[in-house]
Amino acid sequence: MNFDDYVKDSKTWLHELCSYLGIDDEVKAGRIFRSVLHAIRDRIPTGEAIHLAAQLPIIWKGIYFHGFTLHEPVRIRHEDEWLEFIRSKDAGAEEADFPTLDHAYYAYHDVMAFLRDHISEGQYEQVAQALHSEITVPA
Repeated sequence: MNFDDYVKDSKTWLHELCSYLGIDDEVKAGRIFRSVLHAIRDRIPTGEAIHLAAQLPIIWKGIYFHGFTLHEPVRIRHEDEWLEFIRSKDAGAEEADFPTLDHAYYAYHDVMAFLRDHISEGQYEQVAQALHSEITVPA
């Protein structure tokens, strides 16, 4: 086990995510990524959540699973409700990271684009299908 490699892989993802989000603040990017990942994790079936985690770098897996419990997927039917759910996952920083639903919308789409480019196509499609049709997912 080489912890330095785990850190390097996770920081590489974070640095690349900053480009997708169009920001330089890695701390903010990390909060946004965590918020969207936790919202997805809690919205999709547990099996799909575990499959998604398998494709994350190990440190991001730990962040992803922090606070995880076996669950029924959270029922969300409308996009505004979904965006508010993402904001609720931001551990008190939602006003800084997502001051409006538009900010949450663009952050969600940027994170999904990032995931589309960093996980397998099949896993991305599984996640996209597990989200309700009212929640737009970047193609």
